[in-house]
Order: sequence, then C-alpha cells, then structure tokens
Amino acid sequence: MTTDDASGVWHDRGVQPRPRSEPLGSEPLGDASITEGASLVTSAATVAGVTALVGGAVLGGAAFAGPLPYAIAILLAQLALVGAWCLVTRPPGTRGTAVVGVLTAIAADAVALATGERGAGGLVAVLACAFGATTFTQLARGVKRRNVTEAFGSTLTMAVAVIALAATVALRQAENPDLVALIVAAAAVAMVIARLADLVLPRPAAHRDVPRGVVGLALGSAVAAGASALAVQLGLNLALGPATLVGWLVGTAAVLADLGVDFARAGRIAAGGRPTGGLAGPALGPLVALAVAAPIGYLAGLTL
Repeated sequence: MTTDDASGVWHDRGVQPRPRSEPLGSEPLGDASITEGASLVTSAATVAGVTALVGGAVLGGAAFAGPLPYAIAILLAQLALVGAWCLVTRPPGTRGTAVVGVLTAIAADAVALATGERGAGGLVAVLACAFGATTFTQLARGVKRRNVTEAFGSTLTMAVAVIALAATVALRQAENPDLVALIVAAAAVAMVIARLADLVLPRPAAHRDVPRGVVGLALGSAVAAGASALAVQLGLNLALGPATLVGWLVGTAAVLADLGVDFARAGRIAAGGRPTGGLAGPALGPLVALAVAAPIGYLAGLTL
C-alpha cells in the first residue's frame, strides 16, 4: 500500500486525496444558507423580545392589582420557566424535574404571601425542601438512574430560579407596588432594547457562536436606567437617584443573564448536542433573566 505524503490517503482503496487549495470548513456559504441563518437570528430575537415584553407588562401591571394577583402572575411566569427549562435542557428524569419545579413554585409563592411582610427569609426553607425533593426524585428513578449529577444539578438550578422569582412576591408584601413594577419593567426594557440593538448593530459580537452584540448589552442597561428615571418623573412614588440605580442594576443583570443562557445553548451545540425546545429555546433566556433580576431588585430595593 502507498500513501500520498501530503494527504496520507490510501490510494489502493480508490480514495482520492482531497484538494487542499482551501482550508477545511472554509467553503463559502450560499445565499440560501446566509438567508436562513439571518432568519433564524431574527426569529430568536423576536421570540425573546416578545417574551420579555409580555412578561414585564403582565408582571408590572399585576403589581398594582394587589398581592394575590401579583403572586398568580409570578406563578404563571414560574410555570413558563419550568416548561421552557425542561424542553430546552432535557435533563435525565425530565418528569421528576418538572414536578419539583411546579411544587417549588407553588410553595415559594405561598410562603412569600404568608411571610413576605417580614422579609424573604422563609424562602430559604423552600429551598431546603426543594433540595430534598430533588434528591428524592433521583432516588425514585431506580435502576434507570443515569447522569445523576447532571440531572440533580439541572433540577436544583431550576428550583433556585423559581424561588428567586418569588422574592418579588415577598417584596410586594413588604413594600409599595411601585418598586416591584420598576424592577420587572426595568428588566424587560433592558432585554427588549438589547435584542432590538442586536438586529441593527450585531457587531462587535460577544462571541462568534452567539449572535449577540456588545452594543446591545450596554445600550440595554443604559436605557433601563433612563426608563427608570423617566418612570419616577411620570409618577412612581420612588426617589429618583436610588430608583435609577436599581433600574441600572436590574437591567444589567437581566441582559447578562439572558446572554448567559445563549452562551450555554451555543456551548451545548458546539459540544455536539442538537438544538432542543423549538421556540422555548430563545424564550428561556428572558425567563431566566427575570429570575436573576428579581433577588437583585429585592436586595437593592431594601436600600430605597
């Protein structure tokens, strides 16, 4: 048998060396591929933007309707988060993960409603129960147990996100609704502006595999701060300086969390995984971002 020194291919098997005029993977994309890629980016940005906009509008409006309506709105957001999380991450034992998520959401909201006037300390007990429930679901899988660490981590992370959303229920009990509305609205505005900016100014990109622009991230947090100041001027019963700071903090946390979910999804695909969840994929980022922004807004709001 003989080989070609340049290619290392066995010629007596009838295999011709690959021309090396261009590096592997450098073939230019056709117009159809470019158009399809742009369409996917636009579709993902639209779904994420609409999710953030609807979530912010519903939660912001519910904050003024009373503690119970707001808790119901948060529960709907939590259930959406659980559903999107399970569809996108597909952890082993998905049914158990979903059950833990739903039960944790109900328990967290109930505790926040009952004890919110004294703070969010009661949610720590819910987290402890969620840890126990997560452990039980893994043991209940019996002989089918596989990838236990992955399943346990995914379930517990989702439970923490669900509990974090309930922090604003406790804040709604302890403070006036203006602060809660400011928190959810600032997070939503930051994400919507960031997604719109990504469509117009996608460069410089945060990463070559993630179609998110650096300009959008900075612009989203800045507009969130400006919108918070404007809301105070228009009638929110909050101090201008602290409210602007809270809006900036919440907006920055939201856009970074949304970006983090995109990084995680891109990393999973780069490692050989397949895109999962359909439209739930781009919707997961804003839902997680609201969960991240909620406790940050709660802690920052205590200083107002």
